[in-house]
Amino acid sequence: MLKLDSEINLDLGRFFHWWWGELSFLIPARLRGWLGTQARHLILSPVGDEFTATYLDETGSHWLARFSLDAVGSEQRDTWLAETPGLAEAIPVLRLKPEHGLTRTLKLPLAAEENLTQVVGFEMDRLTPFKSDQVYFDARPIARSVPERSLTVMVWLTPRNRLDGVIDALAAWGWQPALVDLEGSHPLGTYNLLPTKYRPTRNPWPGYLNLGLGLLAVLLMAVLAALPAWSSYQQIDGLEQEVRRVSKIAGEVDQLRQEMDKLQQEARFLQHKKRTEPVVSDLLEELSLVIPENTWLNGLQYNEHKVVIQGQSPSASSLIELIEASPHFRNTSFVSPVTKDLGSGLERFQIASEVMNGRFAEDPHPSADQ
Repeated sequence: MLKLDSEINLDLGRFFHWWWGELSFLIPARLRGWLGTQARHLILSPVGDEFTATYLDETGSHWLARFSLDAVGSEQRDTWLAETPGLAEAIPVLRLKPEHGLTRTLKLPLAAEENLTQVVGFEMDRLTPFKSDQVYFDARPIARSVPERSLTVMVWLTPRNRLDGVIDALAAWGWQPALVDLEGSHPLGTYNLLPTKYRPTRNPWPGYLNLGLGLLAVLLMAVLAALPAWSSYQQIDGLEQEVRRVSKIAGEVDQLRQEMDKLQQEARFLQHKKRTEPVVSDLLEELSLVIPENTWLNGLQYNEHKVVIQGQSPSASSLIELIEASPHFRNTSFVSPVTKDLGSGLERFQIASEVMNGRFAEDPHPSADQ
């Protein structure tokens, strides 16, 4: 049954150590040396007064020989160095037999993980037959239980007096181990029983180089993450500029359209004026044509399409028909009664008529044949 409430124990350090080890074979050997990922080891195991030597590289484990720390062993070592490429750069590892050490699994409070080495040292005499100053040990957490607030720890240890003698003997012979472990199933490098005083000073440059490469990788990932956003920003900025340009053109077009509409309105207004407003010169000319020669005018007023004429004529009533017959006038009538001038014997009249624009009439001046 699937348990969704189970604790997930994620040890990032062990994961990346495994992951880097799996990928390291893709890196050239010389570059691995610079990066601090050298995979060649010389495994030295004590057997009585002698040692066995095994060469471990990318291709696997290679048995070399069993030797003693004397002149004969020195000659054997020179032969290995000559016949085995890369052996001179291999990391010496002292691997003790299981009976030369002790392995224990402890259960401690979860808070002990922060100072695991000190806690295990304090509990050494209670958990093992030795006191902390009698052994070299190393401890690694292998499981955590958050609900129980407990930590499961694996402890490896070996007596100091035995390990010091073996290390001193190897050092006198020209080999200084960089790592000490017990023969067993744990991968190489899981723990290290080598005392701090014997550990060689690490070359800081691989660490600096790894740190630089890590920072470069983070920077590249940041750049890769920022590129889409930057590209989108550039596209949006370009689109905004294009919208502003098109909006400006659209504004200019709209302004031209408004000016064109205004001109069209003015043109229509003028055309309307031309068609509806009578021309005064045409009015005077038409009146001179329709009024008989025996009729004379002594007054004329024009205002808002209406003309009022005053004068004397032998027959004032006939003037209505003559004026109304013209396409320039309509709704012609007397404004006041017709009177008789005693001196001239003519009729005095005052006639009003609505003035039309005769130029746009169908036939303002019919021909004489009609």
